Amino acid sequence: MVNARENSKHGHVFRPGPFHRHRAYWLDGAVLHWRIGNQSGHLPLSEISALRLYLPEGGKAVTAQCVLVSKSGLRHKISDRYWWRWTPQERHRFGHHERRTATFRGLTFTLARRLKKANPNAVFETGPGRNEWIATCIVGVLAMSIIAGGGTLMMARGVFSLPAAALIGLALLYLPLLWPVIRSGGPQPFDPEILHNANAPSDEAGR
Repeated sequence: MVNARENSKHGHVFRPGPFHRHRAYWLDGAVLHWRIGNQSGHLPLSEISALRLYLPEGGKAVTAQCVLVSKSGLRHKISDRYWWRWTPQERHRFGHHERRTATFRGLTFTLARRLKKANPNAVFETGPGRNEWIATCIVGVLAMSIIAGGGTLMMARGVFSLPAAALIGLALLYLPLLWPVIRSGGPQPFDPEILHNANAPSDEAGR
């Protein structure tokens, strides 16, 4: 059952993938409520031990996320992406998605500020997760190795190879997508007080 507060000032409805369930999160004072499909629950902000906010600069290809970790270890991942469902109201757009940046920031920025008051010991970070950053760096190194190695080999042999050139071209296309994640340096601490719903925390926050 849909709660009217899902679409309130501090509510956000999203669907992170085409085969994921419909999800909604909303704030009511110092309590975060959630609904995933037919399941629902709530989490007092005082029970949240960590918040990581990722607002990448990679444009529409990269999803903004807010990851919450409770004191019991439970994780909640909030995304700004909504994939349209196969319903009478949405099926004409099925297979496509939209970015719900305004409601995502309205919820997560306010959540971060309230969390600081509810639990001053909570950990606040911005940027990609540590594992994601390491994996992206590895892929970036491999892509540069393909470009350098493939180009050098073709020049040394004086032979143009279409498959090798295609692989080099693919690596060149991927590097600009990988760079914002690599440049971030992984998760960095930040102060929620810098957050305003119209502005994102800088990757340099906390450095």
